Amino acid sequence: MLPSACIMVGEDVETLPRTLHSLAGVADEILILSTADSEDLSRISRNFSARVCRIPWADDFAAVRNVGFSLARSPWILWLDSDEWLDEASRHELNVCIESSTALAWLVNIHDRSGAQGVSRYSPTALPRLFRRLPELQLTGRVHEHFNPELNLTARKLKLSIERSNITIFHDGYHPDKEADKLRRNIRLIELELQDRPGELFYQIRLSQALLKIGDSRAFHFLRQAWQQVRPVSASDQPPPEALVAELLDSILVRQIRGEFDSGESVEELLERAANWYPLWPPLIWRRANWKFKSGRMEEAVAALEHILQLAAAGSYQHTPSFDAAILAGETCLSLGICYAGLQRLDIAEHYFILAARDPARKLAAEHNLTLLAAARRGRAGGHGREASGRDHS
Repeated sequence: MLPSACIMVGEDVETLPRTLHSLAGVADEILILSTADSEDLSRISRNFSARVCRIPWADDFAAVRNVGFSLARSPWILWLDSDEWLDEASRHELNVCIESSTALAWLVNIHDRSGAQGVSRYSPTALPRLFRRLPELQLTGRVHEHFNPELNLTARKLKLSIERSNITIFHDGYHPDKEADKLRRNIRLIELELQDRPGELFYQIRLSQALLKIGDSRAFHFLRQAWQQVRPVSASDQPPPEALVAELLDSILVRQIRGEFDSGESVEELLERAANWYPLWPPLIWRRANWKFKSGRMEEAVAALEHILQLAAAGSYQHTPSFDAAILAGETCLSLGICYAGLQRLDIAEHYFILAARDPARKLAAEHNLTLLAAARRGRAGGHGREASGRDHS
């Protein structure tokens, strides 16, 4: 028994052969869900014995995928995009997962590779990409599609489980050269989604984040609307039901610290809420460290930064929503070096600057700080730590 692999593709088929090659021998059938036709697509599909299902594009990713799922023949479905590919090391794991008699779906590790030289820009995140072919499992959403009803509700109803797998799918669709165009496309689709479902928190947050990334000031309107929905649960220590609220809270903290946004609460109150709701999500721990540093509470900043490294080493941090992967290693090491230099604990500062220098993106900054440390030790310079920090991570 092998799964049906469903792959959605538009006009750009450049990376499709890579996707199809990664599935050779692990799929009972390959369905290409095509919203555009081309000779290249026909040729590629023939080369890999894939079945092309041409589906009209109506500004709705979920609608296309649902049609594809309905055409699949295997008891299991594996869902990928044409800018994704299955890790070679995951092939055996995939075979093991679909032998399960108790799982409704398996969470698969989506690992970004869209940075320079294939380095991950974002932390891995787990999504239910392998699931049973059942009529109850339908996606919703013109973009950022998700199961509706929620997958855990369906699992409970069917007395099945949602399990975590070691399967990895690599993704490079958000390369910096392509990201702005994709974000603008997503913004248009999210705006249509909000016309269909006015006030839906998930899409208000998604829209605010996309607008922030392209520098559109309309983001603040949606930040405010989303936060007004979230604030009524402020008396509870339980996090809001929508995981994306972690991302919303992080964006609000960044803009409030800069003086660009007023949430109606102080930064300290927001940080307290972050600690109660999402104690294991690195960006909010990072935000706490940044604020403590700026407030001159260096020891507290160090404690927060070292907590991030401990979580990263154990892999015990909250993985969703995905975030800038730099804070799991190089960026936090660089900041720890700066904090320890400010505390005049130069040997420890040197240790963290050396670690930070292993990260190509932080190498120059780390080496500069190492030079300053050497000068400080020779008595020719001092007090460089606070000047060296500078960066506001948003």
